[in-house]
Amino acid sequence: MTYGKVRGISKPLGDVPARIYPIESNASESRAAILTVPVDFNAGDELDANLVGKLQHDFNEAIDEGRTYPQQDVLDVEAYKTYFMSYDLVLGLILTKAQLDSFQSTSDVPALGVPLTASQLSSVKVGSSKICALSQSSAAASIDLPNQLDTYAFVYYIKPNYPGRSSHLCNGGFMVPSSTRGLGLGRIAARSFCFYGPAAGYRGSVFNLVYANNEASVRLWTKLGFTNVGKIPEAGRLKKVDGDGEEYVDAWVVHGDFRKIGYKDNEEQGGVGVVTTSTS
Repeated sequence: MTYGKVRGISKPLGDVPARIYPIESNASESRAAILTVPVDFNAGDELDANLVGKLQHDFNEAIDEGRTYPQQDVLDVEAYKTYFMSYDLVLGLILTKAQLDSFQSTSDVPALGVPLTASQLSSVKVGSSKICALSQSSAAASIDLPNQLDTYAFVYYIKPNYPGRSSHLCNGGFMVPSSTRGLGLGRIAARSFCFYGPAAGYRGSVFNLVYANNEASVRLWTKLGFTNVGKIPEAGRLKKVDGDGEEYVDAWVVHGDFRKIGYKDNEEQGGVGVVTTSTS
């Protein structure tokens, strides 16, 4: 079970800048990079209602698929917000090649991403969302990212996995919509989690249920330095791939120590280390 507003973190996520990550698989003029935007609901951030509706729809689609999340019944908008938007959120948004080129310092974007400066952030608008990480100015934004079906690339929440004295370990829940699959976005989301998790003040992460038949996810987290610390036999009653009935599937409990696998900009931290704008 994940827990909400129970921890005392000295640095809120709202102080962390938005970042840019390159799309490395099947990039194109219309899909060149990902802008990750931290959303801190405790700081008063608000997402556009149309975007929330799209996020809810895609999450319910994953519930209907019945293979990655344990929920069985689809959620109305309030139930979705309570589960997925109760604490911190990271939103991945698609940038075109022209939009990427407009950020002068990001012509060579490292795989671990680069932060946007305050002046760059002030040029970005995400529909009518009010996000403190984006220093919205009264001037017309030079980059407008409206809430269209193909604008957002992925979304994930970050919140404590346990209460009180164990709330320094977070949990993350990830969603890549069907419209943006095949671009390696799960890998980008996971890499960014290794930045935003420790940036939000957590020492590590625990994923309670990574179903063993989700082989791509298991391989991804292992490659990033996470460890399978236990297996729960028959933890999920999941739909079969062909849709013909259900099956019981084991699940891994996965742990990541951000002191070893986390990273930050221009400062050594853990095994991943320093990220600079000159990194290739």
